[in-house]
Order: sequence, then structure tokens, then C-alpha cells
Amino acid sequence: MILIVEDDVTIGRTLAQGLTAAGLAARWLRRGAEVAPLVAQGGVEALVLDLGLPDGDGLDVCRALRADGHRLPVLMLTARGGLDDRLDGFAAGADDYLAKPFAFAELLARVRVMARHAAQRRPDPLVLGALEVDPLAGEARWAGQRLDLEPKGILVLEQLLRARGGVVTRRALMDAVWGDAAVTDNALDVVLSSLRKRLAQAAPKVQIRTVRGAGVAIEIDENKT
Repeated sequence: MILIVEDDVTIGRTLAQGLTAAGLAARWLRRGAEVAPLVAQGGVEALVLDLGLPDGDGLDVCRALRADGHRLPVLMLTARGGLDDRLDGFAAGADDYLAKPFAFAELLARVRVMARHAAQRRPDPLVLGALEVDPLAGEARWAGQRLDLEPKGILVLEQLLRARGGVVTRRALMDAVWGDAAVTDNALDVVLSSLRKRLAQAAPKVQIRTVRGAGVAIEIDENKT
């Protein structure tokens, strides 16, 4: 699905109808606050994001998505067409930038390129027993059932599964979740605690253990029910 976030009714409706007519599933939203919950549900292939929204700036929406670990392609759509504006958009995490006014044919071409590139770089799911993580979709499943996990928790799971049961250092986990952002060591403990609690309810056989002086590892405890 292509998610459109545009407060202008005429533009938003036209884009949704045009993308649908072109064979792409599309959904239109008018407020930035609605984006993160919908993206977290999965199934969004690309985002067309206006910057001037009634409840905030699209730049902040994009930054928040990237901070939460969402990797879907983002096309920023805005009347701010200056070089500095475009650079701000890319710095916030955008993949492409299209200034208003624009031709729908060009937007459609750009959206199709983003969706195609996303599909081409889709990695195989990471699997450990009945646990599966789809890095691109930002989803985790246990025995085929989607787990209700926070994006940062899924990023941690991704790194642990890549290690195939080996120990991952805390520094490596922090880099994977927050990148170059300055965070305290306690931030990782908060993510790990939340992840363990959610797994205990939905996938109790998945054990995330701390290896003193080394880091964190994951294992499947088949003795648990």
C-alpha cells in the first residue's frame, strides 16, 4: 500500500484516486499523527508525505519514523522547493523530494521506482525456530502469528537473529537501534525489558539472555510451554 499524507483535500483525493487507477493500493491521510500507528501495523510500501500538515511538520513525521527504525521509502511532497529545503528533507530521512506544483505522471513514476527498489532490496526473513523477523517490513512473527512489538524491539531481535544465537554486544545493539544518536546505556535496558515482557506473553519459548561482560543473546527454550 502507498500511504499519502496530504492535508489539501483536492490534492489528497486526486493522488489516492490516481494511484489506485494506476493499479497501486493507496490510502490517504490528512494528519501526521495518524502515520506512525498505521505504519506500525505493516503493509505500507512507500510514503508520500506533505510537509505542511495541520498538526505539525512532515519533516518531524519522517524523523520519528526513522528514529523508530522504519525503513519504508519516503517521497516528500511540498511547496518548499529551495535547495536548503530539499537538503533538510534528505537529512530528515527522505528518499525523494518533489516540489509543488507537479505533474501526476512524474509522481507516479517516482512512486513506482521507490516501490520497485523496496521490493528489490527486500531481504529474506531471519528465522530461529518458529521465530521470524522481516527486517524490511519491520515485523516479527511467532509460529506464523504477528507479534505486537515496538519498532526498537524488532530492531534488537533482528540483530540477535543475525548472530544465529551468538552474543551481540550492547554497543552493536545500540548502534543498530539509534545509529549515531547520543543515548544512555539505560535506553537499551528499557527496550530489552519491554521486549522480554511482550515475548513472555506471546512467545514464551523465546529467551533473551544477558551474558555478563559480553552482551546479549537469544535462544529458543523448547522446555517452555
